Order: sequence, then structure tokens, then C-alpha cells
Amino acid sequence: MSGKFFLKLTLTLALLIAVAAGGYFKLEEISAAKVREAAARHADLVRVDFERALINPFDKSLHVWNMDFRFATGAGCTVRKLEVESLDHEHSLPRYFRGRIQGVSVPVEFVNLGTLARDFRKMGYEKLDFDLFADYSYEDETKRLSVKSINFDGADLCRVSAGFSLGDVSLQGPGISGFIGTSMLDGSLVWQDLSFTEKVVALSAASEGVRPEVYREKLLESLQLEMQEARSLGNGYAENFYAELIKFLEKPGRLVVRVEPAEPVPLLYMFMGRSFDELLDLYGITVEANFYSRK
Repeated sequence: MSGKFFLKLTLTLALLIAVAAGGYFKLEEISAAKVREAAARHADLVRVDFERALINPFDKSLHVWNMDFRFATGAGCTVRKLEVESLDHEHSLPRYFRGRIQGVSVPVEFVNLGTLARDFRKMGYEKLDFDLFADYSYEDETKRLSVKSINFDGADLCRVSAGFSLGDVSLQGPGISGFIGTSMLDGSLVWQDLSFTEKVVALSAASEGVRPEVYREKLLESLQLEMQEARSLGNGYAENFYAELIKFLEKPGRLVVRVEPAEPVPLLYMFMGRSFDELLDLYGITVEANFYSRK
């Protein structure tokens, strides 16, 4: 390889790198302008600042780093990264969405939590740190809303993963009116405790002036009575719920909740005066406590 050829190759590569870098920074500049434009439309509710943004020109995905939200109420929170992988831009109510929010940090006094803020502080929390993920789709033809996954990963709190399907959902009506007549088809939720349950038990015990182990024992005795009553009434769903909840509270770990009604059940039934035990049976709710060893 001659020296001239090597020099020409080096200069060509350097030029390509410079062009690519310039294009990337220009793309970030355009992306940031679009994000600011979108945020400005809601400036009366929240002020949004961020470090940088990038809209992928190929798949239209959005990435925004180091966001700071200041709401009109005076509350605020920060986000390390917002990532929207896919989003329906054709409808005012998107028919599909997949994205995640990483590194959310919310002070416990966010939106004036009142006594809840005080309780969180007693449990040792000045702020709540967590990640969120959501993935859903909606079919106009079948009016079915499928929430494939909603994940909450809270540091020193819990991890929650849920998914469910709703039928007879109309996204044509304003607000929540489109959910009138909506039916529950199926669903599941997995709760993985990361010390939150133990802290709630300790807080509840302190409020009653007893030791945590004494409070837990009283709580378990109460649940035992509920389980025995459900058994005597032949309510298998309620008996299962209380039995598995007892196992979970004895050693908080992983709790799996499944919703499997025999046929679609209107969501409005939850607000029509039925007892908790009746709702367990109506929606076919079962619970399973699985233990694991924390490392």
C-alpha cells in the first residue's frame, strides 16, 4: 500500500466520520426542537426540560435523556430516560404503544400525597425511584384492548408485572365514557416484594403501639377466620385468596394473581355493591404465593 493511497483512505474515512457526526448532531437538534414543540402545547400544566433528544428517522422511535418535569401544582419529578419504541400517530387516542421510562425519581410529597407522604417518610422513603414499561394494542374491529405488559420496578419497594384484556371498549367516546360496558376477559399480576410489605407491617404495628411480630400474628389470625368462613360457605375462590395471602404475609416474596372469569364480566360490577368475596368468585380470581431466597 503506497503512502498516498493510505493518506487518501484516511482522509476519506475522516470525512465520512465527520459527516456522520455532523448528521447525528443535526438530527439531535431537530429532534430536540420537535420535543420542545410538543411540550410547549402543555406548558400550562407542566414545564419540561431535558438534556437531549433523538427521533430515529427509520423506525420513528423517540429517546429523550435527563428530563425534568415541573407541574403547575408545584410538584416535580425527574426521568433519566424516556423511550418510545412505537406509537400510533394517526388517532388522538393511540391504538398501540410500546415504551419505557427509566430512572423515575418522585419526591414523596408529589402532588400533595398528604398523610401518605408522612407514612412513606416513616418507612424511610424521601423519594420513590422506579422504572416503568408499557405495551398495549387496541383493535377497532373487535373493540378489544390488550395490555400485553405494564411493569413497575421500584428500588427497595417491589416489582409488579401485569397484563390484561378488555372487551367492548370504545375509543370513540370522550374521556372514560368509552369504557362504559367494558368487560374483563382475562388478566394476571405478579408482585415481587422487595421489603415494602415488611415496612408496611412495621409501620402499621407502630401505629398500634405493638411489635411487628405481634401485629403480624393478629393479622394472620384475622385472615384465618376469613378463610374458615369462606370454606364454610363453599366459596373456593375466597378460601384460596385468604390461604395464599397468609402464606405471602408469613414470608413476603412472590405473589401471582390470575383473573380468569368463566365468561366476560362487566367491569361495572365492581362498583355495584357486591362483597369482596363475591367479586373473587365473579371474576374467577385465584392467587398463588411462591417463595424464593433473596441473595
